[in-house]
Amino acid sequence: MADVTTETTTTTDTVPAVTPAEPSGVLDLRPPKESVRAELCRLGLEFSSADGTAESWRDYQRGVLATFDDSGTSVTLTDVKTNLGRTLTLDGLKAVTRIDTMTAAD
Repeated sequence: MADVTTETTTTTDTVPAVTPAEPSGVLDLRPPKESVRAELCRLGLEFSSADGTAESWRDYQRGVLATFDDSGTSVTLTDVKTNLGRTLTLDGLKAVTRIDTMTAAD
């Protein structure tokens, strides 16, 4: 039987202290009110993924995919069943009250 040497290393991860933005001690993780992210949240979408240049948000119940780049000036909303979509500016997105798709239409 060969000698087996096991080496154990200990890694200490340091977690940076979180400083609340408000003196009340409340850490607000909501997106800025005037942003594509805030409007997508309002419409019921949730963050899905990011690749460094773009973000994807989804509403799985309605079958909607939203993608936008780092500039956040416009967002493309797509029906995942039909691959039909529209690109809207932030102002256009603010005017949307509901998204109908082949999966869900109220």
